[in-house]
Amino acid sequence: MKATYLILCIFLFVQGLFAQQPSKSYNSITDLLNGTYDTTLSVLVEKRTKNQIFMSGGGDYKIYNGDKETDKLIKTKIYAIEVNDSLYVNCRKLKFKKRVIGGWFAPAIVCRGKVYFSAISVGPNAAAAFGVIGGAVQAANEASSRVYYEMDPAEKELDKVGSEKMMEILNDYPELREQYEKEELKEHIEIVSKYLQKINQLNQ
Repeated sequence: MKATYLILCIFLFVQGLFAQQPSKSYNSITDLLNGTYDTTLSVLVEKRTKNQIFMSGGGDYKIYNGDKETDKLIKTKIYAIEVNDSLYVNCRKLKFKKRVIGGWFAPAIVCRGKVYFSAISVGPNAAAAFGVIGGAVQAANEASSRVYYEMDPAEKELDKVGSEKMMEILNDYPELREQYEKEELKEHIEIVSKYLQKINQLNQ
């Protein structure tokens, strides 16, 4: 009896992992900031492996429906998707200093009319700077590290959120800025996320 109950629990758990979830989909950054969304998509959210990211770059999450045409729409037309209060932006067309971040989706936060998302750190062409072997090492490091990027609807270029950028964002919040100055890992994504969320809480 106990074995049957355990098997049933495992089955229900596995079924839950692969169950489609309702979502809010946004076609552009303007739609996202204006709260204009569509609710017809049901999706699956799957964490990508480090090896997948190393091989092809891109965001940490694969979001799909399972229907070929719907998946094509998600990959090519959808700007952002919100699932269970978690927001993800499509990295497919995003570049930093002319380097493509890649496909799929990255976790994001909207703060003060801008979109911030965490994804692999991209920079100058590693192969050109360090040679083939050095480029491979650099690519492996990129697949492991994450940084926050700022997406401003008024700007065409992404901006990395380093410590100086974060201090600039916190200029209007002196108490938060003082707290941030005491942080040791100022550019760690968990630290950046924490302060962006604190700003949102103050602005509610």
